[in-house]
Amino acid sequence: MRTISTLLLAMTLAVCAAPARAALSVSAEVDRNSVEISGNLYLTVTVSGDSASVPDPKLANMQNFNVYSSGRSQSISIINGRIATSVTFTYILTPRFLGVQRIPPITVFNGKEKAVTPEIQVTVTKGGQQGAAAQPTAQPQRSSHRQPTRAAAQGGPQIFVKAEPDRRSAYPGEQINLSIKFYTSVPLSSNPQYLPPTFKNLISEDLPPIRSGETEIGGVRYAFSEIRTALFALAPGGAEIRPLSVIAQIPSNEPVDPFDPNFFQNLMAMSGAQGKSQEFTTDIIPLTIKPLPPGAPADFGGAVGNYTITASADRSEARTGEAVNFSIALNGTGNLKAVTAPKLPDLADFKVFDTMSSLDIKKERDIISGKKTFTYILVPRAEGRKTVPAVKFAFFDPAAAAYREIRTEPVVLRVEKGAEGAKSVYFNQAAPGGGDVTPSGSDIRYVSERSGAAASPRLAARVTALPLWAHAIPAALLTLGFWLARFNRFKSANPLLFRFRRARASASRDIDEAEALVKAGRNNEAVSLLYDSFMDYLSDKCGVKVSALTMKKAGDLIKERFPGVGDRAMEEIRELWTALELRHFSPEAAGAEGTSDLAKKYALLLELLEKELRK
Repeated sequence: MRTISTLLLAMTLAVCAAPARAALSVSAEVDRNSVEISGNLYLTVTVSGDSASVPDPKLANMQNFNVYSSGRSQSISIINGRIATSVTFTYILTPRFLGVQRIPPITVFNGKEKAVTPEIQVTVTKGGQQGAAAQPTAQPQRSSHRQPTRAAAQGGPQIFVKAEPDRRSAYPGEQINLSIKFYTSVPLSSNPQYLPPTFKNLISEDLPPIRSGETEIGGVRYAFSEIRTALFALAPGGAEIRPLSVIAQIPSNEPVDPFDPNFFQNLMAMSGAQGKSQEFTTDIIPLTIKPLPPGAPADFGGAVGNYTITASADRSEARTGEAVNFSIALNGTGNLKAVTAPKLPDLADFKVFDTMSSLDIKKERDIISGKKTFTYILVPRAEGRKTVPAVKFAFFDPAAAAYREIRTEPVVLRVEKGAEGAKSVYFNQAAPGGGDVTPSGSDIRYVSERSGAAASPRLAARVTALPLWAHAIPAALLTLGFWLARFNRFKSANPLLFRFRRARASASRDIDEAEALVKAGRNNEAVSLLYDSFMDYLSDKCGVKVSALTMKKAGDLIKERFPGVGDRAMEEIRELWTALELRHFSPEAAGAEGTSDLAKKYALLLELLEKELRK
């Protein structure tokens, strides 16, 4: 038993003494600090670290901008055995509201280290008619549309949304372009909220920038905004583009009942900037994913697209025992993220170490293209003229419906004998009776040629001399580790349960933060925080993203999930929802006193709902 305890304690000490991971950093910048409401803003986020890979940045939920990915670029450098990685992510932001808008801090986390960027402020201005027409916009403009009289006379819809793929059948990995257009023939009270579709057996990539224009359909003049998305199928069989939603605020001409208990709230909602909220959705679009034909080359790894390949070394001359960076670059169109490293031929003259990859993605003319580079570390074994043979790569070309095989040119290196002082050594098994270690050849240079006294017996003797209670610590740590592992498995298997339980605590923290923002004079941010917090609270309790639903659908869902909820609680939910939406989408209505009252009303509603939802 003592031996086991000693071993566990030694392992614990070794884990605690493990070196910390390399530094992680992140930076963010925009191409300008002022942008028109109809314009676009480019956000560049750069993540760097001393490792072969770095985590993707996490962007906070930005209600004041629509965010679209515009590509990424990665570089890896290996200098004197040290690896440095830098990845640049580019996003296109389209503003939704006028005034000073904030891009919240952007975080990256690699499991141990966390890095955060500072907040970025951007001023959104109201552009002229001519400037607005020249800029691509994420949402339809409000001032240049014809009145709805003609649309009503023609019997056509005033507003509708359409989703159309450029093909209904494709191979796995073949690009499918999805066009999503939002049409309107009436002026809108504010920029619409876009809720993108989900997919079955498909992965997606944004294709910015956003297009806009005008067109005539059935005799009615519409303004439209278009969002395009690239889709790639994962496997043969069926695939689906599931419904998307656009929530628009439309001015309402409906009369207001003066005897309605919510008369003033309804009057402000209909006469203010918010208007009447309507949701527009699309139908499910089925796709057919064809299997790849038989007859694939032996080296085929699943790549689909059209590619070229090159190989290069970072030097033409080297010494034995020195590392050479050997790179294979694949250029072309297709889902480069899914492309795997080509297999190297047998390299008897080199020791080959693990490969690292870097990825550059471009999105030009609605085509996903770029370059993926695989870097190998080669260490020459002996001097002389050494050749890295041609490397083959096979892919399926969907345009020709045929497999293709390409190869690199051979790479030649002139290897000289390494310096005697820099050589590394092989070791033979020591002869009976001990004695000095003698070198027999060159390989790795970091092993001492002198034997030393073993430290393990001394460490074991010191650990054995510890008191009995100290030997129980490793067993306790091991038991704690088992318990935490079981708890994490239970938590992973029951995410809705934990979201339900922690919803109240998270909402209370948001209320405290909102009250602090009100005291600092940042009322718009406080309202936005309260609105997001209320949507998150209801979503965590219901297990569904409530912000993607209309108020009526959300109310029906709550009654279905929690039949014991009373009418008073439902009425309080509707009143708070209406008030938060009014001030969230009409920032000028977000005064300090009104915002503070909303926070108190939210806190009281939490007390009520915590009781009602348990019935």
